[in-house]
Amino acid sequence: MTDDQRGIEIRDAEINVEEIMQRVRARIRERRAQANAQGLEYDALVDARAPRVATDQSDADLSYDLRQLQTSADAILVSLAMRDRQIPFFNFVFYRLENLLHRLVVKYVNQMAGRQVVYNTAAANVISVLVQRLELAHTRAQKLENEVSALRERVAELEHSREAG
Repeated sequence: MTDDQRGIEIRDAEINVEEIMQRVRARIRERRAQANAQGLEYDALVDARAPRVATDQSDADLSYDLRQLQTSADAILVSLAMRDRQIPFFNFVFYRLENLLHRLVVKYVNQMAGRQVVYNTAAANVISVLVQRLELAHTRAQKLENEVSALRERVAELEHSREAG
């Protein structure tokens, strides 16, 4: 049994379940297309769970995660969420009023979302720079460890030659 077949059975003449499901499916297709157009994975956006941080992550995985972070920094999808009600006489009036209120709310939400996008982009850039600096520090530390190891070997050789000679 699929997710579409499971659920609550509604037996109300005024509620057209099939029409509602068609609208839901159309919205999901629309949002999936919007996400795909931005190069994002829709299902990952919908799940929106915080990923588990792996301390033993490879460099390739870290680079991939950074690219995903930078790509999805502006992935705030806000649109009108209107539904048609089946109220015989007042349907048009309620729909227009709800539409106006939704547009007003979406206007202010999009202003805040714009600020969040700026923050997300800046945070992604800072994280990227920090990762680059960490990689550079790791390379320098590795080089210093190699030099210290070579110097220890040289000191050991000098001590051995001094004791022998």
